[in-house]
Amino acid sequence: MITGALLMSGCGNFGKNADKPNREDAVIINEAEKAGGSIETGNGFGFTSFDLEIDVDGKDAIDADYDVAEKANADYENKLTNVKLKDNKAMDELNKMFIEIRITKDTPQQEVIDKVLQWFGLETYSKFDLEVDFDDGTLLDIEDLK
Repeated sequence: MITGALLMSGCGNFGKNADKPNREDAVIINEAEKAGGSIETGNGFGFTSFDLEIDVDGKDAIDADYDVAEKANADYENKLTNVKLKDNKAMDELNKMFIEIRITKDTPQQEVIDKVLQWFGLETYSKFDLEVDFDDGTLLDIEDLK
């Protein structure tokens, strides 16, 4: 009987707040998550908006918009492959790209361009326009015309 009591007190949760339904569990918060998160912390992509426009041979080819300012909103259109998606379906497709290309505020601009082009299977473009608002307020703005 004594062994049973010791076992239950050692393994159980018999503290003074054990029966309270509103008891808070301990949570470990990473500083990056606290500040808005990043793809490394699993709490977002590290940015609040992503606006991409790529033209090929002077014609609109790819448009991708993602914004979480108030409510997650996403649009994706790839005229080269006849894909036009909105909301959740667009977010599913953009999510794959965001995970693969992993852009951070410190990624060099040419590397960003190369990763995005590679994702879409493009070798060239006539216009590349990308604006990314990172969680910390940093803005990445790439505009390149060829």
